Amino acid sequence: MTMTKILIAYASAKGSTRGVAGRIAERCGAAGFDVTMFPAVESPGHEWFDAVILGSAIHDMDWLPSAAVVVDRRRVAVKTQPVWAFSVATWGETSTLLSTRLTRRIRKSASEPRTVTKLRKSADLRDHRRFAGALTRGDWPLVGRIVFKIMGGRYSDARDWADIDAWADKITEQLRGGGFKYAARTEDASREFDD
Repeated sequence: MTMTKILIAYASAKGSTRGVAGRIAERCGAAGFDVTMFPAVESPGHEWFDAVILGSAIHDMDWLPSAAVVVDRRRVAVKTQPVWAFSVATWGETSTLLSTRLTRRIRKSASEPRTVTKLRKSADLRDHRRFAGALTRGDWPLVGRIVFKIMGGRYSDARDWADIDAWADKITEQLRGGGFKYAARTEDASREFDD
């Protein structure tokens, strides 16, 4: 029996999202899965994967352009593969870089990133999770720092590793539980991709 192959592709602006992707890769690998992780600006070629995890930093309320390119490039393949997505921003589901009060308001009214909405329509998207990232004073220009301070922002690493671990574990449990109808791997995997 072949080992389940998981692709983890991420788009990171300052390294926070790369750290989250790396942690998810570690958890999936430790659970016995064959994991390939790469930045969205690179390409895994036409290799076949049984499951896909995509993640991106959020800028201007959407994923970074390189993550959107991965979604477009793999759109044929992800129709038949289970897909999970994660976003990294100033606030997540369990932690935040902003004030608690503002975060509560944002969580109630925030919409899904446009690329995730597009992915939900074109893929077998199992879950989308938001995580808070890490931010240093030098990560934003002066105007951004002023707005961040007004919003009650705190420069720190707000990544909730326990939440990230739990989400990765949930994915591995779902993959182990089966019930997925994987498309057959073909010798000519290139038919599964849009170049």
